[in-house]
Amino acid sequence: MPLVSVLLPVYNAVHDLPRVLSTLRNQTLNDYEIIAIDDGSTDGSSNLLDKYSLQDNRIRVFHQENAGALGKVLNKAAEEAQGKYLARQDADDASALNRLEEQVHYLETHPGTGICGTWSWHIESELGPLFSSELPDKHSLLYGFLEKGMNPYIHGSVMLRADLFRKMGGYRGSLVEDFDLWLRISEKTNLGMLEKTGYYYWHSPGGISSGAHLRQARLVKLSLKLHRERLQFGREVTEWESQYQGIMKLPVNETSQEERLTSMHYAHGIHMMRLGIWNAARDELILASQGEGQYAKKAKRNLTFFRFAPIVGFVYSLRQTRETRHYARNLPPGTPLPEFLIESTHKFSKNKND
Repeated sequence: MPLVSVLLPVYNAVHDLPRVLSTLRNQTLNDYEIIAIDDGSTDGSSNLLDKYSLQDNRIRVFHQENAGALGKVLNKAAEEAQGKYLARQDADDASALNRLEEQVHYLETHPGTGICGTWSWHIESELGPLFSSELPDKHSLLYGFLEKGMNPYIHGSVMLRADLFRKMGGYRGSLVEDFDLWLRISEKTNLGMLEKTGYYYWHSPGGISSGAHLRQARLVKLSLKLHRERLQFGREVTEWESQYQGIMKLPVNETSQEERLTSMHYAHGIHMMRLGIWNAARDELILASQGEGQYAKKAKRNLTFFRFAPIVGFVYSLRQTRETRHYARNLPPGTPLPEFLIESTHKFSKNKND
């Protein structure tokens, strides 16, 4: 029986699989399995996963039609898992090579803690490494984020005890399935954070449609409401399933190509503001303001800062301090990816063709 089961949902990630699997196959901890759920991929991910599993018997691949909800995919992976610990991993991200070993050690030495995240680098495909989120290992602070409707964890970075996951009933729904689970876990055990960089999170340039944002916000409120009911009454008074289905029926318009391009320019502009590259930030926000959708409106609001150029840095630094609470550390512009990410991906891609 493996010590750790890595839950890896895969949907149309054919270009990212070499990176993520290279960092998992080269872990310093060897006692683990990878439960890869191909969730109805149509881009070749399915065949690629099968090839990888033939090379490495630690990779167990399951194919299914698209479930339409990440929580369902992860619950399926957890059903197949045999490990004492469950580690999450997203297919478009990557893990530090000692991540699993460090998180196992943390949970083994903190028996009162049921879940452990890691510090994470945030990476944009064109701009490269942007900043590092570095929340301290303090239950009260991590729980405080949840109480305020903010998620203290990058979902793919967490490791939790398998028996606790099953006792909690696993994930519910989608969009905020992790936030809901962390709240339920916080009622039974401490929340923990490995104070080392263990995860590399790639930002998606596509953005989320305004309809999905509305669903997300309402699901967060529902999760917090149920959390308060459990604390006060020892059970949920509100019926979760009907409330969830009602929220998920809210209309969502498909994001157009123009909106996706707008969101990319907006994201680039905000990241450059974070790094203090003001002229380039303004250029990106101008492009975004000329586009479509909610990010065009946000870009126009942010451009008002530049009317007060002498104080824009000060204003934005105050805003950033309030939003991140000093736990996001900017990486210098031009910071390269860690060498192992580049080398191991190349090595893995070469081996798979042998």
